[in-house]
Amino acid sequence: MRRLPLLLLPLALAACNGGTGTPVTIDVKSDDGDNGSFKMENGTVSIKGDGFQGNFKVPQIKMKADDVDLDGVKLYPKSEIAGFHITGSDKPGNGKDGGKDDGKVRIDFTSPASLAAVQSWFREGFTRKGFKFAARGDGFAGTTSDGGAFTLDLSADGGEKVRGRMEMTGS
Repeated sequence: MRRLPLLLLPLALAACNGGTGTPVTIDVKSDDGDNGSFKMENGTVSIKGDGFQGNFKVPQIKMKADDVDLDGVKLYPKSEIAGFHITGSDKPGNGKDGGKDDGKVRIDFTSPASLAAVQSWFREGFTRKGFKFAARGDGFAGTTSDGGAFTLDLSADGGEKVRGRMEMTGS
C-alpha cells in the first residue's frame, strides 16, 4: 500500500491528452492506516500518501461520453463529463480470497436532451444488456449483467439539458 501514490502517477500521465480538463479524483483507504489520494484538476496532479506528497503540472484530459461504458451501456450521445471519482478500500480478506471490494466509481455528467429522452436512452440500453433495474425518482437503480450494483440519478436542468450522476460498485 505504501507504493500506491507512485503507482497512480503513470495512470494520470497515460490519461493526458490536452484540452480543457475533466476533474478526476481517486481515494484509497487501508485498514493498516495507509491512505492515498490522487486529484487531477486544471492541469495539476496532486498525489498524497504515506511518506509521499507531490504536485505536478500535466496536460489536461477531457473525458467524453464514449469514454464511459457501464457494462456495455454508454452515456447519452454528446454528454459532457463533469467529474470522475474512484474510491476504494484495502481490507484483509477482500478480493480473490473472499469478501467483496468496497470500491465505488462515480461519474457526474450533463446530457444535451430532455429528461424523457435521456431516461429512454438508459432504459433501452439497460434492457438490451439484460440489467435488472427499476425506476428510482427520475433515474434508475439495479444490477448490471455481471452483478455490479449501480444507481443513476437524473434531473432536468432547464430545456434540453439533464444533469446526471452514475455510481457503480463492483460485483
